[in-house]
Amino acid sequence: MAGTIEPIGLGEPRAVPHGGMADLEAELSALWRSAAEDPAAKNVVTRACTLTLLIYVESDEAADEVNNLVAEVTRQNPCRAIIMMLEPEASPSGLEAWVSAHCHLPVAGKKQVCSEQITLRARGEAGQGLASVVLPLTVSGLPIFLWWRAGSFSPPPYFDQILRLTQHVIVDTARFSPSGTHLQDLAAWLHKFAGRIQLTDLNWSRITPWRELIAQCFDSPDRRPYLDRLSEVRIEYEQDSARLVTQRAQALLLTGWLASRLGWEFLMSERREEAQPRTFYFKSAGGRVKVQRNLKTVDNACGVCFTMELRSEGPSAARFSFSRGSDGKVVKTSAEVPGSLPIGRSVRLEVLNEVEILNEELKLGVRDRNYEEALSVVARIIAS
Repeated sequence: MAGTIEPIGLGEPRAVPHGGMADLEAELSALWRSAAEDPAAKNVVTRACTLTLLIYVESDEAADEVNNLVAEVTRQNPCRAIIMMLEPEASPSGLEAWVSAHCHLPVAGKKQVCSEQITLRARGEAGQGLASVVLPLTVSGLPIFLWWRAGSFSPPPYFDQILRLTQHVIVDTARFSPSGTHLQDLAAWLHKFAGRIQLTDLNWSRITPWRELIAQCFDSPDRRPYLDRLSEVRIEYEQDSARLVTQRAQALLLTGWLASRLGWEFLMSERREEAQPRTFYFKSAGGRVKVQRNLKTVDNACGVCFTMELRSEGPSAARFSFSRGSDGKVVKTSAEVPGSLPIGRSVRLEVLNEVEILNEELKLGVRDRNYEEALSVVARIIAS
């Protein structure tokens, strides 16, 4: 039986003086007393927390979106969520804070499970003191996750104190600008903190089913040699005609994944048509590999939109293709190798939304070296 969500809240946005965290803790206590004493409540309220989830956003609109998403996140991952909204150019300088809770009823007649949410809005220079406000609010003894839900990952210097106590940073490169420079910045940051802070990219998780399909095509021992004979890779990705949102980062990450897993050495890049992305060239164990990416503008692009083709030429020419269906959930695969009839199949993918991916990552919380190595390759080819 699906649980219900019953948000409860207390208080309006109000100024928080320096050192006024005792007031916030008092408001949290008052929130729970209010919930427990509410005569309309039909179920006992249980306060639950397995982690602290810090969330960085850039606007009021983004904060409203996140507020709704947190309600779903806490269904599977009870936590203390702290939303941080920074307005560095705003005046007058100041900090506002308010508290609320997200409650779920897992099974009718059982206790309500509730999680806390604290929302902070820092204007002007008040953001520089954010760490002194946020860190005392984290739950002692539990892991700290930082979900950076923004168009680039560029923490200001005053975030260093928060990052020192953070075990896991979550980004979404689908939100990054198409230029690719933000991927370089992310790779540089990851290189600096590798081993100290784990990094998760929700965009990487979106292409996991594609990476699995590609790997499965070469599971058979008689197909594995073709990996060293690959000479050309073609990736077609989409851009939404209305929102101008592209899946460029996904295409780059797939390129980086292939290159890092197969030990390709990056050689050079070139641009043949101004409107199309650059073509990359690598050196593999079997020769030179060309990775050609094509951009296609469509209406209502799906979250993961690809057509991929892997080819080997010469006497042992082979072709492996992966083509997405119109709904983004079905992929048609085809394998053509010498001495065998073409083999094709349709595979239905499990396409998760943002909250579903985030919930899985909060549960796992592990370092992904494959992603780190793929991102490192992406940074090199973007810099070329």
